[in-house]
Amino acid sequence: MIDEGLEIAKGQVNKLSYVNKFGYNNAVGGSYEPITDLGTHNLPTSAAAVSIVSASTDDASAGTGARTVEIQGLDANYDLQTSTVTLNGTTAVTTGSDTYLRVFRMRVLTAGSGETNAGNITASIGGSDVAQISAGVGQTLMGVYTVPRGHNVYLVKFQASLSKNQEAQVQLRTRAIDNGAWQVKGQFGTFSNTVEYEYTVPLLITQKTDIQFRAKAGATSEMGVVFDMLLEKN
Repeated sequence: MIDEGLEIAKGQVNKLSYVNKFGYNNAVGGSYEPITDLGTHNLPTSAAAVSIVSASTDDASAGTGARTVEIQGLDANYDLQTSTVTLNGTTAVTTGSDTYLRVFRMRVLTAGSGETNAGNITASIGGSDVAQISAGVGQTLMGVYTVPRGHNVYLVKFQASLSKNQEAQVQLRTRAIDNGAWQVKGQFGTFSNTVEYEYTVPLLITQKTDIQFRAKAGATSEMGVVFDMLLEKN
């Protein structure tokens, strides 16, 4: 299995690539909410340019914080797209002609002497926040994903954890574009322990489907999730 995994990671297996996603929410409460650093998972209904802004003036082209940021997501056709923007501190910049329907990852590409982002860097589409790089973290923590057009995803394994000696519930749910309805694909309860599940037969999730891990807890807790997927091009 290790040898097969290395071959996939190296791009040596035809039509297969590896996707690792991880999310963190530092204030999960008593109602279900996405395991993301924003605590939300806004899903635009139409593609538009992404607006990027920092809470710190140090995150700028010649600043000590983050200088450039990479955005990863899907365009209007649900095709994979990546863009790079140069930050301008507390003044918003956009992806220009690159429009996005989904954003599921951002990361700091270059930085000044501070070596990472000084402030929270927020991305929005149509006025709604869709992603955030928290100060000092260097990339988003988003326990969500959307399967690109012409691809399948095979969910292999996930692990969720919480910070307190409390009960908690974790849900995996999906929403296909053709029906618009969320469906729970797994629901797991725990008391202070890690929740982990490895699929004997990987869970198939088809193109244009939103994937979301969300959680709730008996008392406000920090909760994280990490999950591994194989992305197959049809």
